[in-house]
Amino acid sequence: MAIKLNYKNLFDYLIDAAICQKEDLDSLKVDVNSKTFHWLIELNKNQGKLFVKQLPHFSTLDNDVRVYKEWKLYNFLQSHKALDYVSSLTPEIRHFDDSNSILIYKCPNDSITLQSCYENQTTFPIVLAELVGTTLAKLHSQTMSSQECYTFLTELEECKLKYQLPYPDYLSNYLISRIEPESLKKTQAVCWRFLGIFQQSEAVREIVTELVLNHRHCCLTHNNIQFQKIFIPGHWEKLKSEIQDSDKSLIKIVDWEACSWGDPACDLGKAILGYFLFWLNSMIVHPAIDIKKSIQLATIPLEVVRPSIVAMTKAYINTSPKILEDYPNFLKRVIQFAGLGLIYQLLTEFQLQPEMALSHQELYFFIAAQLLCKPEKFLSI
Repeated sequence: MAIKLNYKNLFDYLIDAAICQKEDLDSLKVDVNSKTFHWLIELNKNQGKLFVKQLPHFSTLDNDVRVYKEWKLYNFLQSHKALDYVSSLTPEIRHFDDSNSILIYKCPNDSITLQSCYENQTTFPIVLAELVGTTLAKLHSQTMSSQECYTFLTELEECKLKYQLPYPDYLSNYLISRIEPESLKKTQAVCWRFLGIFQQSEAVREIVTELVLNHRHCCLTHNNIQFQKIFIPGHWEKLKSEIQDSDKSLIKIVDWEACSWGDPACDLGKAILGYFLFWLNSMIVHPAIDIKKSIQLATIPLEVVRPSIVAMTKAYINTSPKILEDYPNFLKRVIQFAGLGLIYQLLTEFQLQPEMALSHQELYFFIAAQLLCKPEKFLSI
C-alpha cells in the first residue's frame, strides 16, 4: 500500500484522482469519522456527498481483497437488470484504486446517516424503522431467487469473511477457538480480561461458534449493517406512503466489503442492534454501580427503542412473510445475531477505543449473553 490516506494528503489525492478541482477545496466540508477510518465529504453547489474509504492500516489479512470485493459487487449489480432494486440500494461508484485499497462513492446531497438522524431527534420515528425493515426484506427476497447472484458470490469464496469481525481479523478467531499463549503476544493486553471472561462462559461460546460456523447460506447479505452505514433522504418524513410500493430503494447502504451468500437473520439482527446500542450507551457505567442498576438508570430506556425494534421486525416479515415458512427459527436467530454483533462491537472498540471498551465490557457481555442464550426473552418485545 503506497498511500495511507490521512487528513493532510486526502485533498491532494482527490485532486490527483480528478475527483475534485483545486479551486473547490475551500468550499468542501469534511466529516472525519475516526471510528471507521472513512471520510464523508460534502461537495459544493449541492453536487452530492463523497464517501472515501480505505482499509485500516492495521488490517491483518494477507492479500486483503475486501475493497476489491466490494467494487466487484457494485459492478455485478449494475450489470444485472433482474436485481434493479438491490442495485438501487448501493451508491454510485466514483473511483476505485486497487493498489491502495481505496474506494470512493457518491450519495445524494440531501442524504444523512440514520445514526445522525436519530442523534438529532428526541424520538425514534417508527417510519424509519419500517423503511429499513422493508428494505432489508426486499434485498434478501430478491437475491434468494437469483442464480446469478449465488454464482457470483460463491465464486468469491476465497475472500468471503462470513461473520468474522472485520477489524482486527485475528480477534474473532478467539471466539471460536481456545486461546493459546503464543497467540496472546499479538493481542492488546486490554483485551485479555474480556477474552478470558468470554471463554469461561461455555454456553455463550457454544452458541457463538454455532452461529459463526453453521449459519444459513441463502441470499446476498451485507453482514455489517450499522446505522452510520445507512443513508436516508433528508425529506424522510414524506416517505411513509412510498416505502412498501417503491420499485427502487429509498435509502443507500454503504460498506459492502463483508458481503456474502449468507444468513438474512444476520442483517436484521445487526440492524436492530443499533437500537439496543442507543439504550446501552445511555446507561451510567461505573465499577461501583451494579449492572442491573445501570440498566434502571438508562436515560434512553428499553421501552423507548422497543417500538422501533418491533416495527422494523414486523415490516420485514410483512414484506417477506415466506421467510417464517422457509426458516422457522428466523426470529430467534435475529436476536442471537444481535448478541453476536454486540460482542463484535466490543472487540472493535478494544482495537480503536480501548478505554471505552474497558468501561463497556461487563455491561455489553451481560446483555450479549442474554440475547444469545435467552432470545425468547426478547422475542416478546
